[in-house]
Amino acid sequence: MTTAVASQALPDSFTEGITAGGRRLLFLSVVLLVPATVAAWFVGGLPTVGGVALGGGVAVINFWLLSRMVVQSTSGAPGSVGWLVARLMGKFGLAGLLLALAVLAFGIDGFGLLLGLSVTFAAVPLNLFSQWVAGRESLTSRGRR
Repeated sequence: MTTAVASQALPDSFTEGITAGGRRLLFLSVVLLVPATVAAWFVGGLPTVGGVALGGGVAVINFWLLSRMVVQSTSGAPGSVGWLVARLMGKFGLAGLLLALAVLAFGIDGFGLLLGLSVTFAAVPLNLFSQWVAGRESLTSRGRR
């Protein structure tokens, strides 16, 4: 199953207002959370698993919100720049507060948290590689005809 087809498996209410590329990156980010969580179990146990899960959740939600904001702001929808900046700053502040609270108050492992936060960054080259492979396959199939 290609990532383009697999990303369509996400619920419509979750992916509404996000571009196809954004949906693909969201899907890959969620998929990458599985091996990251398994690796965290073997590396640091339950606190690291909690960090990966929380960090990955925050990263996916952050990417989802940013994707929706970018689509809304570039679609010509009415809205002020001040409101967009306020939403961005509020989102960053809330994410920072949540992460600080998780590490300081609940003892979530910082390494696991950083590993979880990195899933969206790891999804980008994986997405590019999958598109490159798909492009090569389509060129190869055209050459066989």
